[in-house]
Amino acid sequence: MSDKRGRFVMSRKTWISLGVIVALMTGGGAYYVLNDCSKMKTVHIQPTSSGPIYEPLATDHTSGNPKANVVLIEYASPTCTLCANFMINFYPKLEKDYIDTGKIFYVYRIFLRGTDDAVAEKLARCLPKRDYMYFNDALFRFQPRWDHEFGIPSPDGVHAALMQMAGEWGLSAAYAWACIANTADEAALKRVGEDGVAKYAINTTPTFVINGHAQPGFDGIFSRLDSALAGK
Repeated sequence: MSDKRGRFVMSRKTWISLGVIVALMTGGGAYYVLNDCSKMKTVHIQPTSSGPIYEPLATDHTSGNPKANVVLIEYASPTCTLCANFMINFYPKLEKDYIDTGKIFYVYRIFLRGTDDAVAEKLARCLPKRDYMYFNDALFRFQPRWDHEFGIPSPDGVHAALMQMAGEWGLSAAYAWACIANTADEAALKRVGEDGVAKYAINTTPTFVINGHAQPGFDGIFSRLDSALAGK
């Protein structure tokens, strides 16, 4: 994904519409307060003998070999600094050695933790599908520009910065606002969180699920993949 990273580098205060985002799925518990990283616990979910190891969701972004015997599902949040660390420093190896070689099928899912994640995800989904992962990479790579964890005031400062980034990726302000206010995908986005909690007890991001086995964080991710590939 390095080509468009380079392109990105070179390359209103009227927040009434954000009321739509604040209301986004709150009635259904779409946002999840996640545990501190120090409280991470490994969760093992065994796939049933008759059930698939991967059940697709409408919002999934996938790559690799769909017929592979190993399926890796990543749950990430745009505002998650650990997710950024993984995407910047470890994803290139994952892509080169496991995805591009056809060894695994990779599934990327956004787990919404709050309204900032929702705004970022809606803007990402407004881009052409081929640019979705590149934009997510830019969100992680340039978190200090927009993420409240880096001192950017939320919501106004965060959302203004996200709008600026969307503009740098070719979205007009009017179109970006329409994307943010659009409610068409809300049920599908809500289902990602509900499905992750129900099936894998997701309580932090990033969480990686390998053939039904969920583990928070990415310690030992490649050895875990190698074991799964070896049938262990």
